[in-house]
Amino acid sequence: MIHTPTLLLISLAINLMSALLMLFIHFLKPGRRNFLFWSLSAFLFSLSILLLSLGIGSGHPALGIRVGGLVSLMSILLLLAGFYALYGLSWRPRTLWGGVALLLLAYLGLSSHFEVRMVLALMESVVYLWCACLIVSLSRHQKRVLHAVAVIYLLHFTILLSQGLLLLLGPDSRMGNGDGLLDGIFFMHMVLTIGSVLLLPLVAYVEAEQALLALSERDPLTGVLNRRGLFRQGERALPGQMRCVVVLDIDHFKSVNDRFGHGCGDEVIRFVARVLVAEARKDDLVGRIGGEEFAIIMGGVNGQMAHDICDRIRRQIETGSRQGACPPCEGVTVSVGGVCACADTGLAHLLTKADEAMYRVKAAGRNGVLLQLEPGPLRLVEGGEG
Repeated sequence: MIHTPTLLLISLAINLMSALLMLFIHFLKPGRRNFLFWSLSAFLFSLSILLLSLGIGSGHPALGIRVGGLVSLMSILLLLAGFYALYGLSWRPRTLWGGVALLLLAYLGLSSHFEVRMVLALMESVVYLWCACLIVSLSRHQKRVLHAVAVIYLLHFTILLSQGLLLLLGPDSRMGNGDGLLDGIFFMHMVLTIGSVLLLPLVAYVEAEQALLALSERDPLTGVLNRRGLFRQGERALPGQMRCVVVLDIDHFKSVNDRFGHGCGDEVIRFVARVLVAEARKDDLVGRIGGEEFAIIMGGVNGQMAHDICDRIRRQIETGSRQGACPPCEGVTVSVGGVCACADTGLAHLLTKADEAMYRVKAAGRNGVLLQLEPGPLRLVEGGEG
């Protein structure tokens, strides 16, 4: 037996606590407006529950459902706005508010001619479907906790659509009588609402964890991966895939610091990092693994492709520094060593081999590229003076 007042009271309490929690998170992270929208959404949903309860308690359930439904619809729209803010999606204010006003006017107009619960259920189902589709369409950027939120919203859509269709067919089942099909649908809707409200604060925790992880894996001077980030992400190579690990070292870097100071040295490091990021492929991993030492992990390449990329980087740094792209970088060159092997080979082993190849370039005169094909011998593919 479903006791509707108890369910409403539980939902009210959880929504209020969640609203306060997300408002607190918003004040801690004012740049993330999604928590402000979700907090307002939870407050409005709490208000809709109060209005529904007051309507039932005062003997005017139709008025409570109509006014409470309007507030509930507004809360779901704020929920949708929160996801737009989460993903950094822009919208035109006039278009947004015009759409909201049109939706609310449609609700008021349709609810005057049709069953209020039917109109509310169908319109809310559309907004929940919109939220779910938004999360799914941006699956590459989403956190795992949002997978569960998307599933809940799809269930919301299914349940509310079923409710709307049942009311359209005209079954006589009043909310709160405990034995109607619509009463069961209402129960599932409230349970799902509680579940989604409880999941949203977890987004804050996951976001904070992801931000800390990203911060711990990035080099603060250049913005590229540090050694830890390079190793963690570099271990994701597909089994059996050929990959190339490259180590790059700035030639005579100590003399740059000694002659021009560490500020100029930092600018040289940033310049080299910019060239690496610009010349590497989209899916290649670029990291700074030492003071003036960088590494690149390329997946799905053969020896010739890796050589072409490395030599292009070497020439771009050399010509860019001589053409004044970086004033403190004039005359800067790099020595590049690389090794290509099956991805099953350990990353630490490949980095060691690439480092050895790079030092052979240093010994041969610097400003060159030396590529090793595992398990074959080393071969010098480019060299010069530095």
